[in-house]
Amino acid sequence: MNMSTQKILFLTFKIFLVMAALFYVKAYAEVPLTAESAKPNHSESGSFGVIESEAEFFRIEHVMEGLQVPWALAFLPDGTALVSERAAGAVSLIDFSNGTSERLGGIPEDVYIKINAGMLDIVLHPNFPNNRWVYYCYTAGDEALNTMVVERAIFAGNHLTNRQRIFEALPWYHNAHVYGCRLAFQDDYVFVTMGDRWDMRHLAQSPGTHIGKTIRIFDDGRVPEDNPFVGMRGALPEVWSIGNRNAQGLVVHPITGDLWEHEHGPLGGDEVNVIEKGRNYGWPVISYGKEYGGQPIIHIGRQGNTRYDQDGLTEMEGMEQPLHTYIPSIAPSDMFFYTGSAFPGWKGNLFLGALSGRHLNRLVVDDREVLHEERLLEKQGWRIRLVKQGLDDFIYLGTDEGDIYRLVPQNK
Repeated sequence: MNMSTQKILFLTFKIFLVMAALFYVKAYAEVPLTAESAKPNHSESGSFGVIESEAEFFRIEHVMEGLQVPWALAFLPDGTALVSERAAGAVSLIDFSNGTSERLGGIPEDVYIKINAGMLDIVLHPNFPNNRWVYYCYTAGDEALNTMVVERAIFAGNHLTNRQRIFEALPWYHNAHVYGCRLAFQDDYVFVTMGDRWDMRHLAQSPGTHIGKTIRIFDDGRVPEDNPFVGMRGALPEVWSIGNRNAQGLVVHPITGDLWEHEHGPLGGDEVNVIEKGRNYGWPVISYGKEYGGQPIIHIGRQGNTRYDQDGLTEMEGMEQPLHTYIPSIAPSDMFFYTGSAFPGWKGNLFLGALSGRHLNRLVVDDREVLHEERLLEKQGWRIRLVKQGLDDFIYLGTDEGDIYRLVPQNK
C-alpha cells in the first residue's frame, strides 16, 4: 500500500469519526434532563398494579426520587445504601425504609462532570464489616485533561476518611466520553473496566494503555505478579484483558466464579462476555455493530502479521466471540445474578439495566450459555441505569430520570 493510499484511508477514517460523533450527540448523548422529561412515569403511589412476567408476578414500589443520574448502589449491612450520582459528582446515603437521604461527606472535590463523566461505580470490600473499606471510581481532571480513577476510603458513619487512590487510567485525555467504569471483587482482587474514550478506540488493542481494557489489581492497588502482561515490554502490568469497548456491567458469578461483563457496541452489537486472563475481546477489529452513521466498522491497523483493513468483521482468529449480543442495541448498564428467595422463578438469572432499550433485561443462563431473554418493564419506558439485589432479596432499579424503584412479590 503506497503512502497516498494510506493517507486517504486515514482521512476517510477521520471523516467517519466526525460523522459518528455528530450522530452520537444527536441520538445517544446523555443531555441534561428537562423538568418534564425528569418526571417519573407514575401518577401516584401504587398505580402500577401487579405485573405478570414469564416466571413471576410482582409489584413496583417507588422508593426515592430527586437523584442526579444514580449510577450505582451498594447496600450497607444495616440495610441503608450508598448511591453514587454521576451528574452530581456525589454519593448519597439513603434509608429506603423511611425515604431519607443525605450526602456523604469526604467525597473527592476534583470530580469532573460532563456527558459520561462524573461519580461512577461504588462497591464495598468483601470484608467491609471488619475493615469498612468503600471503593469507588470517578472522573478526575478537567476539560483539558481527565481520566478515570479508582479510590478507596473508610466509611465512618456519614462521611469517608483515609482516602487512597489505587488506580489511575492512562493516558489522560481531553474528551468526556466512555470511561466505563465498573468494579468487581474476587477474593483480594479488584477488577476495573475502562472504556475506549470514544475516539481512542485504536488503543483498545494495545496493552500499553488502559483504554478499552479490563484491569486487575489487588485491593490496595498493587499489581499481581501473575497478571498476563507483567514483564512484557511496553505493556501496562494492570491489564487483564484487551479489546473491550465500553463495559458498563461487571459481576462475578456466585457459583462458578467467572467474571461476567457486558459492553456497549456502537450502533448495535452490545455484548455479554466472560472475561478471562489475557484474552482479546476484539474491539475495534471485530464487532456485530456498525458505525453510528450506519457504515461498517472501519479498521486501519495490524494484528500480529495480519492486516485488518477489511471493514465489518465479526470474527478473527485469536479474538473472543461474545456469549450474547443485542442487535439493535439496548445500551446495557449494570447487572447482577439473582440469588435471593423472594423471586424463586428468577433464581440464577442475570439481570441487566437497559438505557436506550428502556427496560429491565432478564437472561436465563446455564454455565456460559444464554438460553432465553425476557424484557421487563417496557411499558414504563425508564432508562434503567442501576440494578441491584437488596438485602431483603427484592430488586432495586435506578433510572436516569433520578428515581429508584423496588420490585417486590405481588403478595408483599
